[in-house]
Amino acid sequence: MTIDRRSALKARHRRAILDAAHALISEGVRFSVDQLADRADVSRRTIFNHFVSIDDVVTTVCTEMLHMVIDGFRTTVTSGARESMFADVAGALRATDVPGVIAYLWRALGGFAPGDPQATLIFQATFQRTSEEMARELSRKYPEADPLDAAILVSSLMNGTVVIATHWIAVTAAATDERSRTLWHHLLERMIDTVRTGY
Repeated sequence: MTIDRRSALKARHRRAILDAAHALISEGVRFSVDQLADRADVSRRTIFNHFVSIDDVVTTVCTEMLHMVIDGFRTTVTSGARESMFADVAGALRATDVPGVIAYLWRALGGFAPGDPQATLIFQATFQRTSEEMARELSRKYPEADPLDAAILVSSLMNGTVVIATHWIAVTAAATDERSRTLWHHLLERMIDTVRTGY
């Protein structure tokens, strides 16, 4: 019973930290550990019991936002045949408000310019975590498929998304107006077609 109570408290603290970080990001605040601890109503030590650094907190919050892609994948799975894996993952990217998520990431990282090394690492880590989870989900949905094939497929599409996201940010400054979204959809279709057909 004590272990369950301790686990519940740990989970509550972790959620409070992530919710506080999300709120600060939404307010456009670049926050310190002290600000985050104050907003989450936990100690600095509690934050570091759950996360390695502020960057880890931000990456985790942003990864949660990208879970929309995985949720989209769950709703777009078609026949379950191996041949439909590509279409299902591409469909999830099309069905998700990826520009909205990228704009959120951009704000979370303080509106970085392409080439900013710290922001680029966090941005890539966010997509990497999502890719790993998506590959696991793909292997679960397609048990007959080779897990390596699933990982390569997801990695190709998600890394392609990082490439077009970086380009899109440079052109639009992560605006989410109609013109920026039109550009995003054009870039996404180009990337999906390139990955599908190869060179």
